[in-house]
Amino acid sequence: MGDTGRKIALLIGVGDYGAGLASLQCPVNGVTAMQKVLLNAEIGGFDEAQVLINPDVGEMRSRISTTFAQLKKEDLALLYFTGHGIKDMTGDFYLTTTQSELFENKALNTGTAVEAEFVQRVMRNAYAERKVVILDCCFAAAFADGFTGMDDSSIDVAAQLGTKERGEKGYCVLTASTSTRYALEQADEDLSVYTRYLVEGLKTGGAAPEGQEFISLRHWHEYVKTQVKVAAPAMEPAMFNAQQGYDIVIAKALIDSEQSYRKQVQKKVKKGRGRLRPSAKANLAQWQNKFDISDEQAAVIQAEVLKPYEEKAKHVEQYAGVLAEEKAYAYPLDDEAVSELQELKRLLNLRDEDVLETEVQILGGSLSSSVETLPLEAQAPPSLAQQDPALTPLTTDPISYPMFGYETVQVNEQGKIIDTVAEEVEYFSEDLGNGVTLDMVRIPGGKFLMGAAKGEEGASDDEYPQHEVEMPEFWMGKFAVTQAQWGAVARLAQVERELDGDPAHFKGAQRPVERVSWEDAVEFCKRLSQQAEKECSLPSEAQWEYACRAGTTTPFYFGPTMTTDVANYRGTDWEYS
Repeated sequence: MGDTGRKIALLIGVGDYGAGLASLQCPVNGVTAMQKVLLNAEIGGFDEAQVLINPDVGEMRSRISTTFAQLKKEDLALLYFTGHGIKDMTGDFYLTTTQSELFENKALNTGTAVEAEFVQRVMRNAYAERKVVILDCCFAAAFADGFTGMDDSSIDVAAQLGTKERGEKGYCVLTASTSTRYALEQADEDLSVYTRYLVEGLKTGGAAPEGQEFISLRHWHEYVKTQVKVAAPAMEPAMFNAQQGYDIVIAKALIDSEQSYRKQVQKKVKKGRGRLRPSAKANLAQWQNKFDISDEQAAVIQAEVLKPYEEKAKHVEQYAGVLAEEKAYAYPLDDEAVSELQELKRLLNLRDEDVLETEVQILGGSLSSSVETLPLEAQAPPSLAQQDPALTPLTTDPISYPMFGYETVQVNEQGKIIDTVAEEVEYFSEDLGNGVTLDMVRIPGGKFLMGAAKGEEGASDDEYPQHEVEMPEFWMGKFAVTQAQWGAVARLAQVERELDGDPAHFKGAQRPVERVSWEDAVEFCKRLSQQAEKECSLPSEAQWEYACRAGTTTPFYFGPTMTTDVANYRGTDWEYS
């Protein structure tokens, strides 16, 4: 694979626990399956893939330390953990051991687990320049029969695993789910959902881009995330520190007839959103003949590609059956019924939007509206998706977006802050891949006076005359585009022109990108539109001014003048800028 160093993996699986923690079946199977694919000379090509099953605290700490302390600079180090992940009362994250237990108050006995800080320290001190941590675990202490894990969103994975503000070359962390989502294990499956697709992506070569012989961490993560999001939409596989480690090559991909046929099946299934229509099947039959794939091979490959879609459909069907029974039991639904049904959604890894159509068919509206007994049109104002025919949802039920709060200030003529106002606004996050997101906030429609008021000091001629403009609702980026966001979109397929993935002079993943042309920004929007399947563009002059004015009529949204207390600029002339 072009590397002179060794590839070393430590695979830890914990399924047996002390008091208060449910036992797990999948971790033992997970480490075994991972070991097999990593040691395969034709796939992972790892020199060592040590397995550690149900270790106690001392054994886990010792093996982690011993394995990674002996590595050389050119080596690749991989640590894989599957089992319960728990936080203590202070919010610190721990990997469990076979000794791990909960006190009667459900708090973790921290002396029976391995703290994330220890893993961070060992990996940071290892000489190997390529370091990978894979966590297939949940982040809390709530468990249910047949499934495991949820959390309370208070863990900062990136910070606790050393992937913030550190520049280790090739340091990357992959997790089964973000701390605000559920990482569930199905009782009737040999492998967890996440590990299943980790193994499948390497074993079948499905994670490799078409025509490429190697699988990088980025492509591996993207494959797994795509599959998991189909099978278990509520899970959010994440990749941290992608700026440094996403191009680490983890395995080889055999470019043979089976892989070529699989790529065609993946394309057809994705295009058909989990279905193979007659014409797609006919085309696949032609590809099958071209690649000399037997009927048995073709059936196996199609079944594997379709499995996540069928799994989600099975969960939706299960939810629909329970919902219908609950309606027959008592309707309108009371708070207890709604609470139980919401828990069932989480345990089936379904989001509200995944079962919205089902709820409308059975209840005549969403689950929450069935309790309030409001007509659909009274539940929320129309969303952006409903106003744009290209983005019309499958049902007429309004989409509910999350809210985020912020504070703004008001200043007087001298620039002194005289009031602080708390506000809330709807937003959504667009996933750009590799752990990078772009937040868009809702700008409600309305009317405003565009341009400068007559006699406004500092105004230029092209700002006159002031005139009324009616502005429909639109969505706008919460912040200036960062260098991380620019790089993520620059890696997407070209539409019209090439993009420099790292054009900025003042480097920093979370700093605004600069030194890009208007033409580059237009290409950025076109690539983003293609990725998000939404129309994205640069804001018009009217949209920009409307958003900046934020319903005010003063020269600045915060008042009549500006100072360095409320804006970041060179404030040598405080009256105007």
